[in-house]
Amino acid sequence: MIELAQRTRRISPSRLLEILAAHDATSVVDPFMGVPTHLNYLKHHGITVHGGDLLEWFVRAGDGLVVNDLTVLRDAEIAEIVEMLPGRIYPIELFKAWEGVFFTEEQCVYLGVWHDNVRNLRSDGQTGLAVYALWNVFCYWLEKARFPDDMPDVAPSELAWSYMQQTERWVAPNNKRNTVRHADVLTTIGELRADALFLAPPARNAFHNADTRIWMWEAWWQANPYFTIEYAYRNSLFGARSSEPHTYAHALVSVVSAADAYPLLIVQTTEQRIGEIEPILRNARPNLEIIAPYPNEIYLVAKR
Repeated sequence: MIELAQRTRRISPSRLLEILAAHDATSVVDPFMGVPTHLNYLKHHGITVHGGDLLEWFVRAGDGLVVNDLTVLRDAEIAEIVEMLPGRIYPIELFKAWEGVFFTEEQCVYLGVWHDNVRNLRSDGQTGLAVYALWNVFCYWLEKARFPDDMPDVAPSELAWSYMQQTERWVAPNNKRNTVRHADVLTTIGELRADALFLAPPARNAFHNADTRIWMWEAWWQANPYFTIEYAYRNSLFGARSSEPHTYAHALVSVVSAADAYPLLIVQTTEQRIGEIEPILRNARPNLEIIAPYPNEIYLVAKR
């Protein structure tokens, strides 16, 4: 049975919106966006949002939740995603390596079917919505494997259909140009401009505590059940080389320095990590406010 790590990233989109509003910021860049539901929330409230990440499935989800203004998944498209289509040969053995370890045989077959169907969708918006909906199915299965008696048994296609229908509530225009990109943090910061830069940097040694769901869903997107998160971040600023305190601090300094053009800098951290982040931020921007609603949800807000 898979052991799911405790989620370490807690971002309140409503609190982030309050911080932006308090400083009259109407646009924001998040180069560590992860699952971009918080950017979707800000978008719904009229903020221009831009995100970036090194994991491709985050970016694909962003195509549906951030960039997409109008496209929804109608019943016809949902049917093309959740079921085996007549006449198509599916890679039903693609995720067999997970069978009996993480998932049942039926679930592994559907993971292969859905991977193929999603890749054949007609737009980036549809693909992004489908990737996000199926991510929820994936998490449901992993959670049910841990607590089999606490969650109802639902047929794979029925469960996927339910999550697909829910994606419609995420789609809305804000009459802005919102973007996502597959890029390292410094590239995203350098190529964009906004009123605010929001940073939720990975912790030191983050690879050892990464949420298993995250790298497994990237493995699904990459059609490689043996994919590891270390591979995606191997040459990045916060890759394995940043595991030592001095190299991690150097990486943080590089990011804060690159953020000089942004009038407002918001860094999300925790009580445990604030000691390694606050001095670097205060050295760059002495005008610093700390908002700490919870020990695992602290915001350092610095003006230029």
